[in-house]
Amino acid sequence: MKKVDLHIHTSHSDDADLSPKEIVEMAKEKGLSAIAITDHNVTSAVDEALAVAGELEVIPGVEFDTNYGDNTLHILGYYLDWKSPKIDEMLDGMEKAKKEQFYGRIEKLQELGYSITANEVLEKSDVSIPLGGFIAEVLLAKEENKEDQRLQTYYSGEKSDQPYFNFYLDFFKPGAIAEIPCWKPDAKGTIELIRELGGVAVLAHPGSTLDPLDEEVIDDLMEAGLEGLEVYSTYHNKKEMEEWLRVAQKKELLATAGSDFHGHLKPKIDLGGVPENDYTIIEKLKELRSEG
Repeated sequence: MKKVDLHIHTSHSDDADLSPKEIVEMAKEKGLSAIAITDHNVTSAVDEALAVAGELEVIPGVEFDTNYGDNTLHILGYYLDWKSPKIDEMLDGMEKAKKEQFYGRIEKLQELGYSITANEVLEKSDVSIPLGGFIAEVLLAKEENKEDQRLQTYYSGEKSDQPYFNFYLDFFKPGAIAEIPCWKPDAKGTIELIRELGGVAVLAHPGSTLDPLDEEVIDDLMEAGLEGLEVYSTYHNKKEMEEWLRVAQKKELLATAGSDFHGHLKPKIDLGGVPENDYTIIEKLKELRSEG
């Protein structure tokens, strides 16, 4: 069976650390036949990956962070025109919003009594707007915080396997105690743009912010052109995969598989490390693309 991974982040995402070339080399070492480069809100890594791909099939893609009402949904776009200026036009304003979110997150953590400053994070970062996982890394590295009983689960407890990612989930995701809402493009408008640019739109790891019973949301997204659900995801346990597969089958949506590989932010996540990551998914993606 030819193995694939349809959800991979390179160093062009602010929360990942391996270059496109390193990702391609790793995929070849693992015997994958195809990968999709799906960085957050940027497509700049696609050309780099294609240039060194050789016999490895590289699918151009992107993961858009979007708002759906008060919720956050991540929309994957495959085979879209990744060089279109319409992508930057849609994302205009996101950089300013993320900067405001960064400082807001620091203030929230300070209000909660944690030792952290914006300057400390910025001095250790190689990007202008550090994201939640990096804030967590700096905070957890500080000696002043290592004695804080509230944080022990990230050092040696049940959340120590992926401390920075788990901290992000506990503090920064929608509904968490240090959440700072951030402007993002509208989910339905994003799906429509993906379709306009010749791509296929898939809802990434739906279980991260939705329940399988939220069928009205799925129906609404389908009206905009959604064609798939990332059923097989490292965000989902076995039961959740089964539940989301039933939703996909009921709605006649393509069930896709992606690891959401980031590198050191999620050390437990292995490239290609999701079930049902078979090449037949790509064949179906190509059919959907040709039908669009």
